[in-house]
Amino acid sequence: MKKAIIFIVLGSILAIFVSAPAMAQLKDVKTTVPRNSVFILSYLGAKDAGVFSKHGINLIPNPVAFKAHMAGLPSKEVPCATYAGTAAIARINKGLDWVIVGGGLTVMQEVFVLKDSPFKSIKDLRGKKFASWSTGAGAFKATRATIMDAFEMDVLKDTEFKQAAAPALIKLLDRGDVDSMFNISSITIRAASQPDKYRSIFVPNDYWKKKTGYPIVWSAPLVCWRNWVDEDPERAKNYAAAVQESMIWLRTNADEAIKKHGTLAAVKTPAEAATYKRWLKEKKIWLAKWDQEVIDSQWKFLEMASKRGVLTKIPSKEKVALILK
Repeated sequence: MKKAIIFIVLGSILAIFVSAPAMAQLKDVKTTVPRNSVFILSYLGAKDAGVFSKHGINLIPNPVAFKAHMAGLPSKEVPCATYAGTAAIARINKGLDWVIVGGGLTVMQEVFVLKDSPFKSIKDLRGKKFASWSTGAGAFKATRATIMDAFEMDVLKDTEFKQAAAPALIKLLDRGDVDSMFNISSITIRAASQPDKYRSIFVPNDYWKKKTGYPIVWSAPLVCWRNWVDEDPERAKNYAAAVQESMIWLRTNADEAIKKHGTLAAVKTPAEAATYKRWLKEKKIWLAKWDQEVIDSQWKFLEMASKRGVLTKIPSKEKVALILK
């Protein structure tokens, strides 16, 4: 009995010494996560499931309002963020030394009208009331460029453009005060989960996939400060891999993530949860891949947006788009 007790004690001590270095190997990485978005489900859900720790990362997520999220990376509050893509390009053009090291949220938003409206296509909205929550958002800029490319139509000039806060937009559409709505991701899901009330007439991702084989990642790719990447390339590589795996994880674990974090992600009904699950499985939301082929497709988009005047210029993909190996 004494020998057994000694072995148990020695085993416990050995376990402590073996596990302590493994725990010490986890590297802290802070990031902001915008509330009322699918990122709540991927970051927080995957962290709970051990996805980040598996890659040697101790993720420290800070769920914040979108405005605070957009301020976190430029202020160096966080070293990396899944950041509004076209806004990131604009800041890089102004001199911020940022690099794009991974895929992220595609332009999952769609242009919705009321189901019983007469509008069948974007071109039917010429001269009509087109509404969005922000002209500066990455998804809006990307969609504006896509509509220009597809229809030779600028929604800021060729429609009676309206801008309003995201929750107000859907109310304006319900009342008929606007003819169409392009809204944030969570309200896009809300509209898509009510096909008896709303109808999608344009899907930016589908348009670009037909042209290049890939959706548009400029809603929110993974963006980091270059000096943070250079400081510890292994940490940066592992973090990028963990973020990518978090997106893939969510495709098959949405129920788990929504159960724990759905309220913070603004998943309000079973129908919305079902829409998220369906869209995740159909790969309508993430571009969880970052290789040269993907980068080429995304820079083709930037070149198109620049030619259309949506972006003033574009940075060198050789300098800015990094594949961490």
